[in-house]
Amino acid sequence: MRALSWYLLLLLLGFEQPVFAQNARIEAQRLSPNPPVIPLKSALGEQAFAEAMASGKYAFATSFKCRLCHRDFFVGRKQDVHDHAFAKVLQAGHSETEQCLGCHTTGYGVPGGFTSPIFTPQLANVQCEGCHGPGSEHIRRNAEGGFLAGSDRPGILKKMCLVCHDARWNRAFDDFEAAYNSYKAARPGDKP
Repeated sequence: MRALSWYLLLLLLGFEQPVFAQNARIEAQRLSPNPPVIPLKSALGEQAFAEAMASGKYAFATSFKCRLCHRDFFVGRKQDVHDHAFAKVLQAGHSETEQCLGCHTTGYGVPGGFTSPIFTPQLANVQCEGCHGPGSEHIRRNAEGGFLAGSDRPGILKKMCLVCHDARWNRAFDDFEAAYNSYKAARPGDKP
């Protein structure tokens, strides 16, 4: 019933009808014995991830906090597919499928990250911290670095992209560098 309510709300808001062409791949992923993907853990590596989370320095602030200093990026990303990633999962009926949540939400599997649309709706979709990691340290440093996957750590940031955008889902890039560089602009696709 809850999923149907979300689906109807999304239809009323004008989201496109669901496309179920990938159902076989979704089902294979869902039944896989592999644990769900946690992009931040995959990009940093197990040890660095564990150390960062144990430090107590990293907490999610949400994109609403990011917008206070980065308004152009906040507005630009509202027009980007990442900001609607969870809607695709809802439309496909997989809002509780943990194999989907790591790439369609912000911080799934990370302490303080997305857990469900009921308890952490502010972290649904792929927001700023979905790619950069928890933003509390960035805020504490007054926007001078502080992200686990920030622009000052491009190798980690690129790994964050490639954890989800890989050949599994035909979301690999013909020209990864061009796609990556397009996100340096406030509106992806514009020139930085």
